[in-house]
Amino acid sequence: MDGTSEDWSQGRQLLLQRCKGRALLCLHEREYGRAFAHFIVALTVQPSVRGELLNAFLFTLDKLVEKMEKEKQVNEILMCYEQALEVLPQDSHVLHGLATTLFRLGYVESSLSYFLRSYKANPFFTPSLYCMENLKNALVERWHFKMLNDMTRNLAYKRAIERAVGEGYRHVLDIGAGTGILSMMAADANAEKVYACEASEILFAVLQNVIQVNDKSVQAFQKLSTDLQIPEDLPEKVTLIVTEIFDAGLLGENSLETLNHAWNHLLLEKVGTSPENENERLSLATNQNSVAVVKVIPQSADVFVVPIECERFRKYFRLDNTVKKELDIKQDIIPEFLDEEPYSTEKITNLPCEYKYLSKPTSLLQANFNSPEEIKNLLQGKVFSPTFTCCESGTLDAFVMWFDLHLDDHETVSSAPSKDNEGCCWEQAIFYVFPQSLGGASPFCSSGDTIEADFLCKGHLTLQKVKLSTPPSEPSPSQFITMDPSLIHLLNSYVSEGVINLNLKDLTSMNNASILDISTFPVIGLKSVRNTSSSLTVLRTQYQAEVEQFRDMYGVQEDKLLFRSYEDFCNAKMQCDVLVVDPVEMCGLLKKNLLEDVTMLRMQCLKDTGIVVPGELEIHAVLVDSQVLRENSKLVSDDRVNGYKISQIMNAYKCHIHQDIQFSTLVHQKMTSPFKLSHFDLNNTSETGSTRSHFKDSHKTLEVEVTSTGKVTAIVYWFTMKYNPGCVVDTSSPEGLWKQAACILDHEVDVREGEKVRLQYGLKNSCFQIGVLDH
Repeated sequence: MDGTSEDWSQGRQLLLQRCKGRALLCLHEREYGRAFAHFIVALTVQPSVRGELLNAFLFTLDKLVEKMEKEKQVNEILMCYEQALEVLPQDSHVLHGLATTLFRLGYVESSLSYFLRSYKANPFFTPSLYCMENLKNALVERWHFKMLNDMTRNLAYKRAIERAVGEGYRHVLDIGAGTGILSMMAADANAEKVYACEASEILFAVLQNVIQVNDKSVQAFQKLSTDLQIPEDLPEKVTLIVTEIFDAGLLGENSLETLNHAWNHLLLEKVGTSPENENERLSLATNQNSVAVVKVIPQSADVFVVPIECERFRKYFRLDNTVKKELDIKQDIIPEFLDEEPYSTEKITNLPCEYKYLSKPTSLLQANFNSPEEIKNLLQGKVFSPTFTCCESGTLDAFVMWFDLHLDDHETVSSAPSKDNEGCCWEQAIFYVFPQSLGGASPFCSSGDTIEADFLCKGHLTLQKVKLSTPPSEPSPSQFITMDPSLIHLLNSYVSEGVINLNLKDLTSMNNASILDISTFPVIGLKSVRNTSSSLTVLRTQYQAEVEQFRDMYGVQEDKLLFRSYEDFCNAKMQCDVLVVDPVEMCGLLKKNLLEDVTMLRMQCLKDTGIVVPGELEIHAVLVDSQVLRENSKLVSDDRVNGYKISQIMNAYKCHIHQDIQFSTLVHQKMTSPFKLSHFDLNNTSETGSTRSHFKDSHKTLEVEVTSTGKVTAIVYWFTMKYNPGCVVDTSSPEGLWKQAACILDHEVDVREGEKVRLQYGLKNSCFQIGVLDH
């Protein structure tokens, strides 16, 4: 018996060694299918070799799946992952790879579940966390949480719905029902029939669960209201429509089209005076003395607009003179008007800069949602031309718009900018005044001047043109460069802390340098090849046409400015003197794979004497208590939604990572002093000449001292980038254009002044995560 066991052990070891050897040989020869099969046998025979073979196995799996995807072998891909999970059932990399593959194949729900499994297997495997968060954001947009947490709005709708049902409007349709809160309010008000429609697959599942958990009599349809048929879907027309399909610009969510269809097809025709219709009226009314007709909640809206001076808004569409000087731009820059985005949105009370109204706000339009004729007029196209008298001198940068939404004669909710209205779920709509809107006129206006604006309402609002009482200072330019507003904003960001003033000759003594610039827009690289014999290779981005414009403007030969992909960089065996990067996205996050890309490019494309610009990167953070961040990330309590059981269902889509935070104006309390988390020297090499291993998986802990007693709800973080001793960019600066990011804690942490809090943070694929450990 012992001899048999020993023989089996020796045989297993022999099989293991043979499979390992063949797997590595096949991998070396790029025969990924055969290598994968040998790895599977080796890991099955001896699971303890997992650590030894893991990286090679995962690389093989990635390459094999990549090849199968090109050949559209979907079933084979899924079989590979099934086999991989049999030998590595809790491996975050394998689970993440399967989730990513499922998402690419269109299996969104399944991919989300595997991202979640990967994250649970290793909560600091940050790529799965980020993918899961991005997927949740795509499935359930963040404004749903802000809306659910808005108690003022919720209570106003509750009172208006109760009043309407009490007056006899008892057959109700909730359009764009979301979680079903308005439907349940109608059911609780004793409506006879309540219907709800929601087109989103995910939200419809939420809606069904919410209705079931709260035991409400609501019939739900997964359709746009414009696709509802009577009697195929709705058994009857209704007398009351409740909806909240309004964005910051009021009409930008196809609300007019939706209401026009509802009046034509879903609402009961207004009752006439014949005896049989009189009986129908009385059957619909709870009060025999009242007359019930059809109704829409909200009943109407008043829209207001005001001209504003705001330098921060200006930077979205007017190129800073410093940029024009440093890039030697002689022509005028005209922002490209994007029809699909006629306005931006902001909470202007949270802007980190000064702004001023140039006149008093004025009424732009009044929309009556209970008038089918008026809805048709606004759909077909109607121009509104408000006139403003300037009470302040300044530069006209934008028009700010908000609305008062009248649910009925008693209830109004407003999106007006006010510190008393901070809990409002709506931001304000911002209509930028592009130069072409002014017809050559200067945007400056003096006190007493008049401003005339034309707004077209054709389904939604757009700013058509602006006329100032001051005559044009000069004719419209005959020569100009049209530029995407997003690029104008990006170029203006380089003015912060003097990045736009940098020249590579200030950072290195090399002449005739070979430069590799993988920035979103290669500002530093372009400056460095102008009037020199240096050569520049740039990453292909959405701004390639604009880079070519600059190349031609500077007279740079085509062979001196090349466009390449990451794959090209490696295959071309480049040897560059300088690698230029822009590590931080404008939204406040570290660029995906940035540190890993720097590692790879430094090893394969940069000379031993080469440098990376910027050379140093640091992560800074602070612990805060912020109710605003909590409300933007999840439904904080069912008390916010009339006590309905919604939070447990909806919070399955809550997010931990938040971006685009304006920290300088965020309502919060700092619970610690700001502290430095990590420092990366991008130019520091080990003895072997390759970049240091701190770009690999990084899980670290840090203790920080609490400075205030209270609760920690989030950890806000930002970056500094050091280009040279005189140029350090701090992305938390209110004067800069970068926003900041935050990790929201699952549960608030109670802290006391003077005690120490232990943090754990992780960084992989340049995805950053931080949390409180064991407190």
